Amino acid sequence: MVERNRTVYRNLQENIKKLGFTNIALRGEDGLEFAKQQSRPFDVIFLDPPFQSDYLPILLPLLVDKLAADGMVYVESGAPFEPDAMWQVIKQARAGAVFYQLMQYGQA
Repeated sequence: MVERNRTVYRNLQENIKKLGFTNIALRGEDGLEFAKQQSRPFDVIFLDPPFQSDYLPILLPLLVDKLAADGMVYVESGAPFEPDAMWQVIKQARAGAVFYQLMQYGQA
């Protein structure tokens, strides 16, 4: 988990400890910088950027080589998000004010 907001980071730390999770790595840094530094493949990447940000169009291209074969990206946003044509939307819906999508790259 990557969270830049110090208050949210501390709350996540407390919840991880309270629930006794031992297999969660929590990083207190900017998600964009974290994504740029990673070289290992991920099976699933969860994105929940600030809804008023322009992070999704910036982040998605950075994640292409971070996904394992058949890897997926789960995205939450405050408005409908249309990925470029190289992303296949597997599922999308809305829950209250949150729009969410599950996508794969290059599967079109």
